[in-house]
Amino acid sequence: MKKRLLSLCPIADLEAKARMAECYDITELPKCTEGELFDRAGSFEALIVPYTADMLVSERVIDKAANLEIIASSYGGTRQNIADIHAIRKGVKVLHTGASRERPMAEYALALVLCSFLRINNYYHDMCAGEWPRFKYPRSRILRSRKVAVVGYGRIGKAIVNLFRNFTDDISVVSRHLSPEDAKADGVKTVDLNTAFAESEVIILAGGNTPANRHLIGAEQFALMQKDALFVNIARGAMVDEAAMAAAAAEKPIFLALDVFETEPLPENSPLRNRENVLITPHRANNSIEFEERWKCLADDLIALAEGRCPDSVLTEDRAKTMSES
Repeated sequence: MKKRLLSLCPIADLEAKARMAECYDITELPKCTEGELFDRAGSFEALIVPYTADMLVSERVIDKAANLEIIASSYGGTRQNIADIHAIRKGVKVLHTGASRERPMAEYALALVLCSFLRINNYYHDMCAGEWPRFKYPRSRILRSRKVAVVGYGRIGKAIVNLFRNFTDDISVVSRHLSPEDAKADGVKTVDLNTAFAESEVIILAGGNTPANRHLIGAEQFALMQKDALFVNIARGAMVDEAAMAAAAAEKPIFLALDVFETEPLPENSPLRNRENVLITPHRANNSIEFEERWKCLADDLIALAEGRCPDSVLTEDRAKTMSES
């Protein structure tokens, strides 16, 4: 007998949906509130959960849904609207589609670095303003052989390291969760946070946003940055003391490339706007069409579970605690 799956959003990939339907009887809802889910979830063994701003799969929903075995996030994260740790402790398997985010996020980080190094964003704005800025800026740089540090070594951090290996062998990692044995197996060098900022020409923040990581990076780290070093943030704005960062960019010859901010949308009067040494984008690092591979990831993982296999995307409590909460 097939398990019953309730998707709280339309399954956009019809091929992936057809594959899921081989193992699950699927019911789709265009939208659902926490209260509506409380009334309905008990009839299903599996849920697919889209992004919502408010808690959707709450502890009380999980407690009432006696048949629930699987909660799968279609968005990538889980912490923003799923009581994931509560579910895991009750034996419910929690899935995320992190695999669909790895390459898009890594390529976006690479684009931010290359645009900053080559000053492409500066040339673009000057050209749009009617200038011919051919000789306006000092000589630019390429990424080849530069010293790079990646802060955070989850799926996205690993993808960044692997992509950047096409440009440089001098890559280090800052991670609280990477054991010496795993670092050796992956061929990565680990350093502490301050060493990364003091010694690297490029520092990329790719870790998870948790209460323990709030303002992980602040004035101390920016003071350590070398002349012309570049700090990139594709993680979460709350992990950086934005005021300290803006002050450093105003006072020091460093570069910033930022896709996320403490307050979003970025305030119109933000000191990060309109600076030659700051490249800003509106939280779009995961906006590529390839993100829609998430449905194929979900189909693969839901089928694996139906067949008694456990895919890598099933969260443990420890892994869940390192993921961003928003």
